[in-house]
Order: sequence, then C-alpha cells, then structure tokens
Amino acid sequence: MLISRNKKEEKKKTTLSEVSKKLSELIIPISLVSTPINLKEEKSKFFDSETYNPQFKYRFVKNRNEAIFEDLLQIEEIIDVDPRLSDFYIKLIKDKKLASDLMNAIGDNEKFTAISKEKFRMPKPSLFRNACMVMKGKLSSYNVVNTSRLEKSDYLVYEDIEKIFDAVFHEFGIENWGVEKSKNISSNGVKTAIKKKRVYVDPNIKKTVLEAKKTVVHELTHVLRAYNGELTGFVALGKPNLTNYLDVEEGLAMYNEEQMGLLKDIDLKERAGTIYAIYIGEDLSFRKLYNVLLGSFNKQKAFKIAYLVKRGIGDTSKPGISVKPVVYFRGFRKIRKRFQTDASLLKKLYAGKISFVQASWVDEGLIPEPKIVPSEEVFKAAFKKAGV
Repeated sequence: MLISRNKKEEKKKTTLSEVSKKLSELIIPISLVSTPINLKEEKSKFFDSETYNPQFKYRFVKNRNEAIFEDLLQIEEIIDVDPRLSDFYIKLIKDKKLASDLMNAIGDNEKFTAISKEKFRMPKPSLFRNACMVMKGKLSSYNVVNTSRLEKSDYLVYEDIEKIFDAVFHEFGIENWGVEKSKNISSNGVKTAIKKKRVYVDPNIKKTVLEAKKTVVHELTHVLRAYNGELTGFVALGKPNLTNYLDVEEGLAMYNEEQMGLLKDIDLKERAGTIYAIYIGEDLSFRKLYNVLLGSFNKQKAFKIAYLVKRGIGDTSKPGISVKPVVYFRGFRKIRKRFQTDASLLKKLYAGKISFVQASWVDEGLIPEPKIVPSEEVFKAAFKKAGV
C-alpha cells in the first residue's frame, strides 16, 4: 500500500527532459486531419448545384495519445525548472489534451463544435462589429494595398518562390531551414513545418510578386519565433504550445504584412469575413452561409470563407462551426493595440512562440532576448537579391 502511494506521488513530479520526451511522442496533426480528403470533389458538387451541402470525409492518423496522456495528466510539477515554467508545462499538457480531443472529434459536428469553442473562444460582439466595418470597406485606419489600383503582374512559380525564401533565410542568418514541395497542403498554399524546419509549398503554386512577398513575410514570422524559441533551451517555446500563443502568432504575421506595405484590402476583408461567418454561421448550413457571404464576396471567396469555418464538420447541412480562424483578425487587432502602448513588445514577442503573458519572461531573464528579429531593411535586401 505504501509502495503504491509512493509511486503515485512520484508520477506527480517529473523533470523537464522527461515531460518534453513524452510531449514529443504525441501525434496531433490537426491541420492534416481536418483537411477533407474529398474537398475537390465536394467543391465541384457544390458549384454544380443550387442546394447541395458538402459531405466532408476525413482521414484518420494512428496515434497513442490516450496512453501517453494517462501519464502526462498525472504530472503536477516540473521539479528542475522555475515555477513559472513548471506551471506553463502543466497548462500545456492540458492544452495538448484538448487539441487531441479536437482532432479525434473531427467529422462529429456536435463534439467538434463544442471543443473548438472551448479551445479558440468565440469572437466577442465588439470584434464582430469591427469585422463588419472592415467588410463594408471602412479601412482608413489600416495600411492596406488598394487592389483596384494594382497593375497587372507576372506570376511567380515554385522555383521563384523557393529562391525568395532561400535569399531571406540567408540574409537573416537563419540556419538549417529550407523549402520543399508538398502535395499535402492546400492548393496554392504555403505552410511552415516547425519540426522538419521546412517551409512546404504547393508544387503548382502561382503568385504575383506582391503575393509572394506577403507570403514570405508572413511565414518568416512563424520561422523566427520557432528559431528563437528553440534557442531558449525550452523545446516547447519553439513549437506550437498554449492556444493563446496563436493570436500573437497570426496577429504578428499580419502586422508584418501591414508594416511592409503588403497587406491587401481584399485579404483583410477576408479575415474580417471569417469573424462574421463564425459569429453567425454555427446554425446555418454551408449553403446558407455561402449565400449570406455572397452579399460581400465573390463566389470563390464566399466558398473559401464558408469552408474555413466549416472545416472539421462532416455533414455541412447540419449545425457546426470551426472557431480557429478567429485568431487572425482578432490577433491582428490585439497586436496593433498593444504596440501603440508598448512598442518594446515587438522585439520580446520574437523570443519564442509566446503570448503577451510570457513576454515579461524576457525582462525577468527567464528566457533570453531573441537572436533574430524581422527588419524591413533585411527583407528588402533579400528581395533585391532574389530579383523581386
């Protein structure tokens, strides 16, 4: 009895290396699993009909998550780190469990919606109102590119975009990162894979020069926070961690686009459109939500937004919502507001994949200052070397 009790107490305390090892064994590829394996076919059926609602099917990724969590969820303290970091890792375990549950609920409208709401939080009425203002074209407070005044541009393909990324990596001094083709991402898409230290690109990608620059600036935000986070000595700070880091992550990426003069008005409206769609769309079918969005967007944009907030849902004729897209517009507005009162936050937030809460850890010496931060001059020098 005494031995059993001692073993139970031992499981409540562990070391950083032990908890990091167990966390690394988790398999939670939500983006991959939540991408319908029949998206192309369902999109075609949707546009061939006036009434059809997509019936999305998803893949299953084999994992041992539940067994791993049996050990992880017993941990109450990381004994060889600062208490603040110990608390961070305990919260991270619970957050990863929620992410795993979300992945396992994909295709189950009711469960997926409930967990998505809990994890990402629904937009507040004030954010909804601001999104509506942007959708109406009230953009004077934002530094956006007026798309209607853009001159026609040649399209860049994979080789061109690879060259730009390589030039940017070299100019910033980012080592061991590269670019690769991948068919496991969305059409015309780009995705940063932290674990592999790669930026994956659709082999058939086609983007204008402005769009390519915007993409590179956006993805470099993810790369730099991962790169600097790894240098802290705490593995979790270089990878996706607590959900609240996401608002900062995507908000910073959009902020950098804006500062570089690469944020297009139509892209900001699209991000605002996802807020609108999340706020009103849970009880609407895919088709009804799409029809509502046609009042503000063209057919392709309306479908894209409806898809983004119904991604993870199986039968889209029934209620359900994905709240994750909220982090872009919400995070962007948070970043802009916080930087107005504390410009020093900009550098500190590149110390790792951290939220506003952990930014104070830089001041307190708990984690080091970031080695590399974004610079408009460095970006321009890299773009020049890449011929754009």
